[in-house]
Amino acid sequence: MRSWVKRKRNNQGFTLIELTIVIAILAILVGILAPQYIKYVEKSRKSTDISNLEQLVKAVQVSNVDTDYYINAGRYFIMMKTDSTIIFTDDSNINDNDLNTQKLVNAVEEYTGYKFEKNGFSYQCNSLKLKSNRWENQYIYAMIYLSEDSNIVVEYVPSNIKDLTK
Repeated sequence: MRSWVKRKRNNQGFTLIELTIVIAILAILVGILAPQYIKYVEKSRKSTDISNLEQLVKAVQVSNVDTDYYINAGRYFIMMKTDSTIIFTDDSNINDNDLNTQKLVNAVEEYTGYKFEKNGFSYQCNSLKLKSNRWENQYIYAMIYLSEDSNIVVEYVPSNIKDLTK
């Protein structure tokens, strides 16, 4: 029994050198892993932004074939910025196209659940915005061309937007 008590008293714990070595190893591991973690978090944010934009574009595509929403041919834009998302058209006849844009916005609201409010010649949603702050111009957008025969052509800016998620 006495030998056990003596061993217990002689056990002083870790030395300062041992603790310093462990802390140094942990610091090296954090220094190696932290940049990778930040890179993957940013990649995830960009992927979310692209997914949100694609969801809005898919809503336009679905509404284009839905008979409840007859949207006239034209060029429409969906732009996601750091503070909001806007939908607008740049065609010259604003009065006629405002009705078309309103139809498009109604369809997008129904299919996605986001609410857009009229703001001048555009419609704005403040609850849907870019998650990543590392986009080159602080925005991404889709140009949607609706033709008379119901064909849809979508161009994204930046044009390599699909490659950024890989």
